[in-house]
Amino acid sequence: MEETIRNISEDITYRAYILYWNEQNSEYLVPNTVLLSIFLLIGLPGNLAVIFVYQFRLNKKTDGRYFIVPLALTDTAALLITGAFNLTQNSKSVIFPGFGACQLLTYLCYVLTCISLYLLIIIAIQRYLKICRPFGRQMNLVWKRCSVLICALTTAILFIPVLFYCGLVEIRNPNLGNVTGYQCNKLPGSTTSLTLLRIHQGFGVLGSIGNVITVTVLYILVTKVIIRQTRQIKKVETKVEILSVTTSCTLDTNSSLDTTTRSTDAPNIHPTNPARSKSAYRISFMFMTISIVGFLAYLPSWIFILIETNNPEFWKNLPYVSYHICLALRRMYMVNHLCNPYIYGVFDKDFRDEVMKLFGKKV
Repeated sequence: MEETIRNISEDITYRAYILYWNEQNSEYLVPNTVLLSIFLLIGLPGNLAVIFVYQFRLNKKTDGRYFIVPLALTDTAALLITGAFNLTQNSKSVIFPGFGACQLLTYLCYVLTCISLYLLIIIAIQRYLKICRPFGRQMNLVWKRCSVLICALTTAILFIPVLFYCGLVEIRNPNLGNVTGYQCNKLPGSTTSLTLLRIHQGFGVLGSIGNVITVTVLYILVTKVIIRQTRQIKKVETKVEILSVTTSCTLDTNSSLDTTTRSTDAPNIHPTNPARSKSAYRISFMFMTISIVGFLAYLPSWIFILIETNNPEFWKNLPYVSYHICLALRRMYMVNHLCNPYIYGVFDKDFRDEVMKLFGKKV
C-alpha cells in the first residue's frame, strides 16, 4: 500500500515537473508563437481568396493563370501543416504528442514547402515557352496537369528519408530532478546515419541551387524578350500615331480610295496585339516576383538546417534576442506561402477587382 502511494506521489511529482518545464519553454517562445499566428492570420484568408476568385470568378481558360490555383492550394496546405507543427513545437516543446505525429508532420512540412518551390520551375518553363517560343510547342492542359502531378509525386518520394531520421528525442533537465521530456527533432544515430543525413541534405541543397539557377536563367531570357518586344511595340505605336496625324491632315485633299488604303494599312504594322502582349508580360513579371520572394524566404531556412545538422548544440548557446532572431529566420519559409495573394493583387488587376467586389466595393 505504501509503495503504491509512493509511486502515485512520484508520478504526480514527475507530471508537475514536466508541465512546469514545458510551461517555461512555452513562455520563452511566446514572441515566435505570436509571429507564427500573424503569418497564419495573414496567409490563410489571402490564399482562400485566391482559390475562390481564380477558380470560380475569373476565366479559367486564361493560359497564364492556370498554375495559380494549384500553387495557392499548396500554399494553403503548407501554411496549415507548418503552422500547426511549429505552434505544437512551441506549446509542447518537451511533451510532443507522439512519435508518429512528429514523423508525419515533419515529412509533410518538407514535402509541401518543396512542392511550392518546384512548381516555380514549371511556371518558369511555361512562361519561357509562352514569351520566348510563342510559335513553338506550348504546354497544353494535359501537360500542365501532368506536370503538377509529377512535381507532387517526385517531391513526396524524394523526402521519404525524412521519416527515418526524425522522431521523438529524449532530453533531460537536471535542474528539475533530471526529469525526462521528449522533443520532435533529428534522431541521434551512428556516424553512418549522420553521414547519410548529410548526403541527403546535400542533394536537397544542390537541388535547390539548381532550381534557383534554372528559374533565374529562364526569367532572364523572358525579360530580354519582353524588353525587346516592348521597344518594338512603342515604335509601332509611334508610327501609327504619326500615320494617323498625316491621314487626318490630308483627308480633304486625298481621294476616298487613298484614305481607305491608308486606313487599312495602318493596323497591319502591329505584329501582335499590344494589350494581350502587355497582359502576358505582366503575368510573367508577377511570377518572377513570386520566384524571387520564394527563394529569399527559403534561403535562411536551408542555411539553419545545415548549421543545426553539423552543430546540434547551436540553439542551446544563443542568448534570448539572438535565439528569437535566428528562430524567425529558420521559419521564414512560411513567408513564401503567405505573400503570393498580395503579389497577385499588385500585378493582376482582374484579381484585384474581383476581391474588391467580394467586399462590396464598386470597381
